[in-house]
Amino acid sequence: MGVPDTTTFTLQNVVDEIDNDDNLVGCFNDAIASYFDSNYGPGDESNLLQFRNYGSQNALTSFSSGSGQSDTKFICTQSVNTTKYHDGSGNNPTTGDTVYENATGTTTTGNGYYTIQNGASPPATIGYYRITGGSGVVASMGLCSP
Repeated sequence: MGVPDTTTFTLQNVVDEIDNDDNLVGCFNDAIASYFDSNYGPGDESNLLQFRNYGSQNALTSFSSGSGQSDTKFICTQSVNTTKYHDGSGNNPTTGDTVYENATGTTTTGNGYYTIQNGASPPATIGYYRITGGSGVVASMGLCSP
């Protein structure tokens, strides 16, 4: 259900969502980082409003990815052998999305080029994404030829 996207929710709303503790410090300790709405939290652990719009609706999307390389040479033949996570709305990340190594969103993916696949069965490599700047944000996308 999530914590309401208002300024009038209570600590009990947060406790109901996290279902572990009955105090603010405990709620922060048990919270899942990717469930925070980045417009509000996490941040100041003494501020209940950091939990505004907190919930699984903000969870990251998993996708299959290559393990990465430093250039595009042979990028379209790179194995797609890892699970990564992104904060975008599609099945795969796109420019501007942040890519993470874990489902909790605490470790961003490093700089490099990474292959992605479509959702077909069997899956096919359809392209790649590039991360620069050290923050896990997808800077550009590229297509692989069939």
